[in-house]
Amino acid sequence: MRPTASLLISTYNTPDRLRRCLQSVLRQRVMPDEIIVADDGSGAATKAVVDEIAALSPRPVIHVWQPDDGFRLAQIRNKAIVRASGDYIINIDGDILLDSHFVSDHLHFARRGRFLTGERAFLTPVSTQKYLDERHGFPSFHIKSLKKRTHALRCRPMTPIYAAVHHTPTPYLYVVGCNMSFWKDDLLAVNGYNEAFKGWGGEDFDMAARLTNAGVRQYFLHFCAIAYHLDHPESDRSLSAANDALFRHTVEAHITRIEQGLDTHIT
Repeated sequence: MRPTASLLISTYNTPDRLRRCLQSVLRQRVMPDEIIVADDGSGAATKAVVDEIAALSPRPVIHVWQPDDGFRLAQIRNKAIVRASGDYIINIDGDILLDSHFVSDHLHFARRGRFLTGERAFLTPVSTQKYLDERHGFPSFHIKSLKKRTHALRCRPMTPIYAAVHHTPTPYLYVVGCNMSFWKDDLLAVNGYNEAFKGWGGEDFDMAARLTNAGVRQYFLHFCAIAYHLDHPESDRSLSAANDALFRHTVEAHITRIEQGLDTHIT
């Protein structure tokens, strides 16, 4: 029996991208048991998109919102994890489009004792504008305007072969926060995302490092769980050096559980 799954989608003030992301969720071959939008302070346009999709969705759509007080992705993800009722958390961002097998691929490879990390292909600015228009459907491996095309090639029987040979002494550096999944129990054990991370970058590396330190093995999803990243301007990276120092401390001190985490949101 597959675990109950909560799909967690992080977003901030990009309602056009979020709408298309959520539409790609609605076309999943296997639907998550609930959809949670983790909203880091967006305005009314984002709420309208969530309400629109909630009216169409066969699964509950939960909008977890916090006031806009700067980039606090770690905190809003923790708040969403606390609200999640699923045994299993699939984590994406609201600026990606999912292949229709995305959720089923994550659940197919979900095993106790490991967390999953996938990849994404990149749409160009021109193709992003094209696929923001609902008339053009959704991208595939065969479209012309695609960067890192091999990340869009789906051949699920190849996934365990790739995972078996892909060894690295620092697996937690090979993660993208927009394509990860975990057992909720494992997230609770390490206390979720480290809310000391402010601004862009590092919170996903830190989470992966602490899970690895705790003995949870990383499993690479290549040739499945296909995601397409919608182009957008880079986020402000002025705090990335401070975030990198936090991450390095986690690695060097072999930290598993952090103090400033999701347990502050459990009532």
